[in-house]
Amino acid sequence: MRRARRWMPAMAVLVIAAGCSNTTDDDAVADATSSGAASTTNPAPTPWDPCTIPDEAIERAGLNVDTKESGVFGRDQNGFKICGWESQPSDSKYYFSIFVGLEGIDYIDDPSKFDRLQSVRVGTRDATQYQQVGADASLNCGAAFTAGTELIMTTLNTSALVDLVPYDPCTELSELTASLDSELPD
Repeated sequence: MRRARRWMPAMAVLVIAAGCSNTTDDDAVADATSSGAASTTNPAPTPWDPCTIPDEAIERAGLNVDTKESGVFGRDQNGFKICGWESQPSDSKYYFSIFVGLEGIDYIDDPSKFDRLQSVRVGTRDATQYQQVGADASLNCGAAFTAGTELIMTTLNTSALVDLVPYDPCTELSELTASLDSELPD
C-alpha cells in the first residue's frame, strides 16, 4: 500500500502522457518476422539511467539509499528511465524521483497534463517548474530541463501521511536537484 501511494502521482503523469496507440506488441512482432530478412539496424537509443547515481551522492542529498526503487513498480514507463528515493527515515515525508526520457522540453507544454509552468534556475540549469494537472502545490512539485537530447524531470511527492508539511515542495525539490547536479548528464 505504501508503494502504491508513493507512485500514484508518477504513474498519473506517465499514463496521461502515453495517450493512445494503435500499435500492439503483436503487430510489432508480426512486422519484424514477416519480412524474412535479418535486421542489421542498431537498437534504439535508451535514456540515461538515474539509478546509476552513486549511493554516496544520494546520501549527501539527504535521501535514504535503502529505499531506491527503479521504475514504477520495477518497470520503466513510456520510454522514461525512472529512479526514486524516500527522504531520510527520521523525516520520511516525501518521495523524490528522477525521470529521464528522449524528449524535448516541449513535452511538458501540454496543458492537459501539466500546468503552472514557471521558469526557474535549479543548480546550474535553466529549468521549468511545473505541477501535474490537479496536483496540490502545497504537497508536490516538478522541475524539468534538458541535457543534450534527454529530458530530465525531477519530482517531489509528499507522503499522504504527512499532516503538516514543514517545507515548500518546490524549494525542497530545487535543493535536492541542485545537490545532485554534478551526477546528472550535461
